Amino acid sequence: MNYFYLKLMNEVTDREGVLLVVFAGRRSQPMSAMPGVPSSTLFDPDHGGAFAAAPILRFALLLGVAITLSTGTLLANASDAPRAEREAAVAEARAGNTTGGLNALQSLVQEHPNDSRLLADTVIVAGWAGDDAYVLELYARPKTPKDDANVAEAAAHSARNLHEYSRALNLYRRAESLAPELWQARLGQAMVLIDLGEYSPASSLMRPLFRDHGKEKDVELGQAYLCERQSNFACALSMYEARLDQVPKNYEIQCQLAQSLSRAGGETYALDLCDRPVSLETRVLNAGAAAENLRWTEVYRSPWTQRKDEASQALALLDGVIAASSAKDTTWKRAQYDRILALFELGRMRDVTRSYERLSRLGIALPPYALRAVAGAYLGLRQPRHAERIYGALVQHSPDDGEAWSGLAYAQFENENIHAAFLTIDQAYADSPVWIGARNLKVPQNNSLHTDLGLQAAEMRGYAGLLEEEQRRLTAMSALAPANIELRRALAMNYLDRGWKLRAIEEERIADSYAEKDERPSLEQVEILDGAGDRDDADRLIAPLLQREGNTLAVDRFLRDRAIERGWQLDGVGAYEWSSGRFIGSTDQHSEAHLYTPLADNRWRLYVHELSDSGNFAAGFASRTRAGLGVTYNYDRQMAWGEIAGDTGTTGTVAAGDVGAQFSLGDHWSFRAQGDSDSISDVQLIAVLGKVRARSVDLDLGWRASELLSANVGLQRVLFSDGNQRAAISGALDGRVWTTPRLQFNLRAEEWASANSRDENRVYFNPKHDFSLGPRGTLNWLTWRHYDSSFHQEVSLYSAPYWQENYGIGSAISASYGAHWTLRKRLGFVGEAVWNSQPYDGSNEPYTAVNFGLTWGSQ
Repeated sequence: MNYFYLKLMNEVTDREGVLLVVFAGRRSQPMSAMPGVPSSTLFDPDHGGAFAAAPILRFALLLGVAITLSTGTLLANASDAPRAEREAAVAEARAGNTTGGLNALQSLVQEHPNDSRLLADTVIVAGWAGDDAYVLELYARPKTPKDDANVAEAAAHSARNLHEYSRALNLYRRAESLAPELWQARLGQAMVLIDLGEYSPASSLMRPLFRDHGKEKDVELGQAYLCERQSNFACALSMYEARLDQVPKNYEIQCQLAQSLSRAGGETYALDLCDRPVSLETRVLNAGAAAENLRWTEVYRSPWTQRKDEASQALALLDGVIAASSAKDTTWKRAQYDRILALFELGRMRDVTRSYERLSRLGIALPPYALRAVAGAYLGLRQPRHAERIYGALVQHSPDDGEAWSGLAYAQFENENIHAAFLTIDQAYADSPVWIGARNLKVPQNNSLHTDLGLQAAEMRGYAGLLEEEQRRLTAMSALAPANIELRRALAMNYLDRGWKLRAIEEERIADSYAEKDERPSLEQVEILDGAGDRDDADRLIAPLLQREGNTLAVDRFLRDRAIERGWQLDGVGAYEWSSGRFIGSTDQHSEAHLYTPLADNRWRLYVHELSDSGNFAAGFASRTRAGLGVTYNYDRQMAWGEIAGDTGTTGTVAAGDVGAQFSLGDHWSFRAQGDSDSISDVQLIAVLGKVRARSVDLDLGWRASELLSANVGLQRVLFSDGNQRAAISGALDGRVWTTPRLQFNLRAEEWASANSRDENRVYFNPKHDFSLGPRGTLNWLTWRHYDSSFHQEVSLYSAPYWQENYGIGSAISASYGAHWTLRKRLGFVGEAVWNSQPYDGSNEPYTAVNFGLTWGSQ
C-alpha cells in the first residue's frame, strides 16, 4: 500500500551536458537519463520508518552542486586527493551507481581525511546512497566545509531521515542563511515542522512557497504531504491530480492518489489505480511507504482497526522485501529496520526485541529511529534496564533529541532511579525551546515537544507520590495553554488522585469541550470517569476507546485492573495478643474476613462476613463469633450497606443487624452513620463473661483538604444490656509534614473522651469519665518497588496523657512496626507488631500484639 511517498525529481544539466536527475523522496538517488536506467527507478531508503518520522522528502539539489562536483569550484583550497579519482567516483554516483561511487570516495577519505573538497563531495554522494549516519559523521568533522549551503542541506536531509528533527531544522535554517534564495531549504523546514506535528507554523511557511513556486513538484507534493497529515484528503487529491496532469503515467503518484481516494471513501477506484504487478524496486518503495504511513496514523489517531490493518500490510510488504533481498545488503537492512516499527505498532513487543537481538548478533547496528522503538518495547515488557541502556546511547548520539531524553527519564523512573529521572526530564524540559521560529515565520509558534516534556516532568512527580508538586506544575502550564487537552486531563487525573472527584470531572468536561466533536475518547477520559465513580458513563466509552486505541499495553492494563476491581474481593485480618489478663486476655485471638461477589449493575455486591474472638482472662475463658450475609451499594461517591448476622457467645446465639451509609458532600466533606444491634466492635471481649451485650450508633463527620491534611470528629452512643449507657466523642487531625518519593512522615493529633452512666464496677473496663489527647508520628518507607510489586515499612509512635475520673492522670504509650508487601496489582499482605501500655483504673496494662492481613481484588 503506497499511502504516501514523495518522489521528487529535479532535472538539471551540468556543464558537460550530462543530465542530472535527483530524486527527493524518502531516500533519494541520482539516476542517469541514459538508456537502460528507467527514470522511475527509486532505491528504497536505508533509514525511514513508522514511528519516528513521516516520509523524508528528497529536495532537488541546486545546479551549483552538479557544477561544483564536476568542475572543482566548491572550495577555494586545492584538493589533496587525486582529482581524477574523485571526479570519477562522483560521475559513477551520478550515473546511478551510488554505492560504487560512495565506496570509492570512502577509500579516498581514508587516504586523505583532511581534504575539504573531498569531504564535501562525499557528504553529498553519501546522501544519495542513503548512508545518513555517514553523512552526519562526515559533516561533524572539522575539515568539512560548514559555509556551503548545499553541504548543509544534504546534512539536513540526513538528519531528517534519521528523525533528528531539531538538528535537521537547524541545518535547514543554516542552509537558508547561507543561500537565502534557496527555497528548497525553506521547504525542508516546513517538512520537518510537519513531521513534528507543528502544522500551524508549517502552513505559514508553505503558503508563500506554494504561491511563488507552486508549479515546482517538490512544493506541490510537499503541500500534499501537509494536507495528508492534516487529514485534508480533498486537498491532497487535488495536489496529486495536478501532478498527474504533468506526469500522467507516473505509477508512484497514482498510488499516492489511490491512497487518498481510499481515505476519502473511493476504495474501488483506488484499487484500479494501484493494481498491477510491481518490480522489486517498486515493492521496496511501497513497503517503505507503508511503514511511513504508520507514523501518520499515530499522529492523527485514526481508528485502531485501520492502524492495525496498515501495520499488518506494511509488515507483509516488508517481509516480502526481506525474502527477495540478499541478506545484509542495504535493501534487506532497510526493510528490517521498518519491520521493527511495524511490529511495534502491532503491539508485538517480544518480536521487536527478538528482532533487535537477532540483528545485534549479526553485527548490524540499528539507526536511532528504530532503536527508539526497541527501547519502547523493552519498557513495555517491563525490562527498564535494557531500555535505559538504549536510551542512554541515543541521547549521547543525539543530545538534542527530546524524545530520547523523555524515554531515558521514563526508563530511569521504572528502574527506580527516581532522582536521576527527575534530573533527566527537568534538564530536557529546560533545554527544549519554548517557541519554534523560522526566517519566514512572522509569529513564533509554541513548541509542542517543550509542552510534552513539561507535562512528563509534572506527571512523574505524581507517579512518585508528589501530588502537590505535580498540581503546581500542571496549573502553571495550563495557565499558559488553557486549551491544551492533554494538560487539562493530566490535571483532572491529579485532582482524582488527591481525592477531588467532582473537581476532576469538571476539569475533564473542560478538556472535552476543547476536543473535536467527532473525536473518540481517550484512555485518560475513561479512567477519570471510572475513578470518580461514574462507572456507567465510563463503560459507555469503552467501545469507542477500543476503536481508537485497540489493545495497547495501557488499555489492556486498565481493562485488567478494572476486571479485578469489579470481580471477587476478599479481605482478612488476624491478631494474637498477650497481656496481664485483667481487661485484656493473657492470650487473645481475633480474626475477621469479608468475601464480596463481583459487582452487579456497577453498584451492588453481596458479601459474607465472619468474625471470631477468643481469650483467656483471670476471670475465665471467653469467646464470640459472628456469621453474616450482607449487601453493599457503591456508586457516584455514595455508599451504603446492610447485614443480617447471627452472633454466638456465652448467652447463646442472637440475631443481629448492621446498617450504615457514607455520603460524600462535595470534594472535602463526608458524613458516615452506622448502627449495630449487637455491637461486637464496641464491647470488650471480657464482657462476654458477664453476659453483657450492647447496641451502638456511630456518627462521623470528615473533612479532607487533600492527601496532605485531613480531620474528623465522631460521636458514639452505646447502650449496654446491663443498663450502662456510654457517650463518646473522638477526633483526629492528620497532616503530612514530610514527603519524598520514598519517605513520608505524618503527624496526627488524636483525641478521645467518654462518659458512662454506671460506675467502674463492671466486668469490662468502664471509666465514669475519661479523656486523652496526644500526638502520633508515623514514618512510611517505600523500601522496594518494581511496577505493581512493592514493599513498604512503617513505624508509628504514640504518647499521650490519659485522665480517668477517680484515678488521675497516667500515660498511654504505643509503638508499632508494620510491613506491607504487595505481590501484584490488588494482592497484598500486611504484618504488624504492636506494643501498647494503657492505664486501666489507675494501673497500666501493657500488651503485645502481632497482626496480619490479606487483601485480594481491592485497593
